[in-house]
Amino acid sequence: MPDINEIVNNDDSEDQKQRDRNIRLNRRWNGRYQNIKNNQLWKIKLAKHLVNDLRNYGPGNLIHINAISTITGKPIRIWKSKCLHQTINDQTNRNLTENFIDIEYHTQLPDSIGHWTLLDNKDPKNVELDLNACLFSVIAAQTGKNTNDLRTNIIDFLTKNTEHLISQINKFASSNNRRSLMIGGARYVGTSPRAARIILDNSQNILCHECRDYGHPRGHASNINATGPTDSVENYSLTTLSMKSGFLSRTDQDNVAHVTLTHAEAKRAMEELNGGATSRVVTLSRSDLQRNHFVLPQMKEYKNGRAVSENLDIIRVTIVLRHHQGMFRDPDADVFVHTFYPRSS
Repeated sequence: MPDINEIVNNDDSEDQKQRDRNIRLNRRWNGRYQNIKNNQLWKIKLAKHLVNDLRNYGPGNLIHINAISTITGKPIRIWKSKCLHQTINDQTNRNLTENFIDIEYHTQLPDSIGHWTLLDNKDPKNVELDLNACLFSVIAAQTGKNTNDLRTNIIDFLTKNTEHLISQINKFASSNNRRSLMIGGARYVGTSPRAARIILDNSQNILCHECRDYGHPRGHASNINATGPTDSVENYSLTTLSMKSGFLSRTDQDNVAHVTLTHAEAKRAMEELNGGATSRVVTLSRSDLQRNHFVLPQMKEYKNGRAVSENLDIIRVTIVLRHHQGMFRDPDADVFVHTFYPRSS
């Protein structure tokens, strides 16, 4: 006959095993719930990032194309290497018209972002391009919409329809390949001084990678309405109590910045930054800048907040290019302009 203590111990053992099973089950459930919760939080953060990136003139991708198709009410055919790659919203929305929007995607260098065009690798004409706006420009060219308005409409739509955005994220969440989003744009793809203005403004009063000084390109352009200590050449010369050279206006600076950033020397400097360099200085002469019949504006010298010279011819300009904070070794990030100033000698 078994000992009573043995029976009791066996009963306790079975009860303990059941309790252990319940604990393990609860742990697995809690862990699974935590994973689901973390995954959902990740998607919400990514959704906010996609909207904010677009608001800050980031490039467009497949997630944005779905929203564009919804807003324009037209299916969009995506072509790649002259083959139909994908059709967005075809035969899934009864309200869509029979007219397709055709866009073509072109991959760039390895680990770099691509470029959107019309069919046959044609860039749209008579469409004003903003920074990283190639996707929106090819859509605008086929819908009659304004490029900037289209970007703004997409931002508003995605902001108000977070669930729609997360549903699109779910489609790509299983892929770790960033090319699956077909991100389009470049470090500097502007075709007008307006894009250069964005680059300069996004660098002003901002810290860059491995740099203790704030970006101050606007500290070399005249602007009597500026209030910050480095937001105009008048204020900058007064703050530092030293001689500073400056463009006669921000518009003049934007115009020259666009020509400078599209010059081969500046492009080479950006390639070196993407290769691991942290800072590059590019100086271009008057002859370097006067290409394609570009007429250089003039400049002045300033000290203690006032102009101390007459209008002077610009002989050369210097631009210091760096990385935005957190964007080191990211070839897709916009270039950071630490400073940009003219010289009269």
